[in-house]
Amino acid sequence: MASVDEGVSLEAGVASGQALGPYLRAIRRQWLLVLAVTLLTAAVADATILRSGPTYQASSTVLVSPLPQGDADFVNTGVVLETGEPPRTVQTAAALVDSAPAAQRTAEIMSHGWTGSAVQDAVSVSPRGESYVLEVTAQASSAQEAAKLANTFATAAVAYRGSVVTHNIDAQLAELNKRLTSISSSGTPDPSLAGQLATRIAALSAAQAGGADPTLAVIGLATNGSPTGASRLLIALLSLIGGFAIASVAALAVEFFNRRIGDLDELEALFSVPVLATVPKIGGVGSGFLRPAAFPPAVFEQVRILRVQLAQRERARVVMLTSSDAGDGKTTIATALAAAFAETGETVILIDFDLRKPDIARLLGIEQPPGIGTVDGHLDELLVEVPDLPGVRVLPATHNDADELPNLLARLPKLLDEAEAQADHVVIDAAPVGFASETLQVARTCDQVVIAVRPGRTDRDRLVVARDLLTRAGAPVVGLVVTQSTVRTDAYGYGYGYGYGLAGGGQTADRDESFPPGLRTGAPRARRGSGPAEGADLIT
Repeated sequence: MASVDEGVSLEAGVASGQALGPYLRAIRRQWLLVLAVTLLTAAVADATILRSGPTYQASSTVLVSPLPQGDADFVNTGVVLETGEPPRTVQTAAALVDSAPAAQRTAEIMSHGWTGSAVQDAVSVSPRGESYVLEVTAQASSAQEAAKLANTFATAAVAYRGSVVTHNIDAQLAELNKRLTSISSSGTPDPSLAGQLATRIAALSAAQAGGADPTLAVIGLATNGSPTGASRLLIALLSLIGGFAIASVAALAVEFFNRRIGDLDELEALFSVPVLATVPKIGGVGSGFLRPAAFPPAVFEQVRILRVQLAQRERARVVMLTSSDAGDGKTTIATALAAAFAETGETVILIDFDLRKPDIARLLGIEQPPGIGTVDGHLDELLVEVPDLPGVRVLPATHNDADELPNLLARLPKLLDEAEAQADHVVIDAAPVGFASETLQVARTCDQVVIAVRPGRTDRDRLVVARDLLTRAGAPVVGLVVTQSTVRTDAYGYGYGYGYGLAGGGQTADRDESFPPGLRTGAPRARRGSGPAEGADLIT
């Protein structure tokens, strides 16, 4: 039972890692963007929230003593009357206290730059729970000022309400006294009405004598304010976290809209084949072709690593280099691989089958290549020896060879058999997959297919198309070679490796003993199956 639980936990961990994979890759590849956005967010927080300094808060309290709703003595005087719903009554009292005249009077008392609108922004009036107590809460830049602001506003608000009520009572008394005098001087006075008026006049006169609103009173003054909000350290930390979250989303957006392959992790997610070698970017070299002799020692050592892995398989002497797009370095790697095979003392034939864009002749300085399209000639007549590539013979192509493509494809199996009979290894530089249909047919006749990928340049969608086309064609794809990589390897750091041509000068005695014996004999193998000449039924 425990093993089952462990298996489930392991599967959950793997699934979680796969789900986080794109997110972590985006952050790693766009780390400069993530860092810049995170620091910018922290800087904005520092310039706004943190630079404004801490805020303090203080509260004073006002008691609401509403008069009964049926009390006719104080009708239309502005006092707080019971509505029958306590929450509504208290909310009404809060609205009366939180007034613009009270804020303006508070600003005059506070002075030091305070205005009525600033006071209203800094002060709030709200009921305390379900009681008849109002809290007048003020915020300011210091504890003392917050307490002073809360107390001043509460006192000014109650005083203002008192002045409003007193003014209304004065008007009511004037009207009531006038009516009472009129009744008393009439020929037939009404004792009952006169008594009611006298009672009301007495009640209002008593309230007038107090000079205040009998339903509102300040019952608690603030003594000191307390800091509000988060601490500066917490704000800084939260701004960094928020900035990192925003930056991560931005990095994901960049990765989503970027069609270029980013790194080895993404390659592993797209392809089930391994990365056989990572050829680093060579500084000081332009965007043109690079001959094997120009490879730095540590860089050419990666080509040797590719050679050793390809040579481990029995009966697998024909290797095709291709890519999903132009400019991924397949021609340069194909030429370097041929040189790496030859430096062990073995013979190599390098074939340029990129008929749409033949570049090997130009790379190696072959001025008048015979062309692979001369299908009637013997292979020996077409091969060209290159002085600085001992052991390597080249079958170059020209732009005119594309016209002979149908005949070339028909003769391809025989051509490869002839090449294998004359050399230990055959290296083919083929056109990018998806751009040239003949590449798929050539791939089916080879023993091993290697795809060159250049992170930062290779189009992701085209690489997926190339993968699917080769899979459906049954091509023996054995791995990838990453060109102009930024991946570090131990060989680069320790200075191991030696330049091309120093492995033994093409002497047989210095051959790499890791090669299987059958790959050194140069003996022809069984004739290749012809397959469909035109490649019309390769893709089903």
